[in-house]
Amino acid sequence: MFIRRKLSISVALVLALTLLMSLSASAREPALDGSANFRDANAASDSLVIDFAGAATLSHGSTYEGWLIDADDNKISTGRLGRGPFLQGEYVSPSGADLLARYSTFVITVEPLEDADPGPSGIISYGAATSGAVLSHVSRLVGESGAATALRDQAAAALAYAEAAYEAESLADTQTNAAMAGGMVDGIVAQARESSAVAGDLLFSGAHRDDENIENTANGLIDATNNVVRLAGEMRDAAASVEAAASSDVATKVETENLYLWANRLYNGTVEDSEASGDPSSAGALAVYETAQDLGEFRPGVGAPPATGDSLVSTVALLALALGAAFILSGGLMVFRTRRRAFA
Repeated sequence: MFIRRKLSISVALVLALTLLMSLSASAREPALDGSANFRDANAASDSLVIDFAGAATLSHGSTYEGWLIDADDNKISTGRLGRGPFLQGEYVSPSGADLLARYSTFVITVEPLEDADPGPSGIISYGAATSGAVLSHVSRLVGESGAATALRDQAAAALAYAEAAYEAESLADTQTNAAMAGGMVDGIVAQARESSAVAGDLLFSGAHRDDENIENTANGLIDATNNVVRLAGEMRDAAASVEAAASSDVATKVETENLYLWANRLYNGTVEDSEASGDPSSAGALAVYETAQDLGEFRPGVGAPPATGDSLVSTVALLALALGAAFILSGGLMVFRTRRRAFA
């Protein structure tokens, strides 16, 4: 009799602890493979590119739909995503709004295919939120006057000057454009270092709340900015070689082509390394900008998160489960001792 009671108590305790551990694990791990990332379509961060795998397949007559939600609980649909398991799509703001600056929560709901209601059903299958502390760092990078935005724009301008130098027909025009390209290096290096400083501040401040994805993205951004500084130095040297040319000969043409190639790598990165392997240490200014946008990406877990991305809710839930487990244990021991005294 006592053995059965102790066994039932043990089983209840094990079940409670198992539930506690499983919920803790689910709070840390995304429910879907892939992510939803902000990108530029017609304006800065005016699109959301959605690419997930692993969603539960819905029955016929139902579909998943994505929603962006702001701090005031305003919602916009990012479009239907299909029945699963693959959920893909792209939403582009018709007004060119900066979505990254406004929306910090993304959820995926289950909707009927024949749906007259333009709003969400309320059946939330997956959700993710970015904390305001992280978004404040993102705005310093990709906002209207953000460091990564300025870096991208200045690198694009340097590339345009380098291309103009390469296509120029006179030595004077070639050298003038080469000088313009080389003259932008100081500004490019300054913005690259500022971008790196913001990413470092994000890591040091703990605003990422030990989110491994944000940590990896911020570290990748730092690696990419270091590569941009290196490439800027190479472009400066190439521009100086063109400016020092005494005549418009084959050697000068080769130096001008070299300038264009370094300027292209500065903006686009080393294509065969960066795009093929995703190595941020080979990235250019454009990749720095897009990596900064990726700090605001969504990797949904099961169910809806708090609108602010506050981790307090999940913490309270786990504490409640822990207390429940403790009550089960203490209550079971009390019953066991009471019964034991009764039989003594």
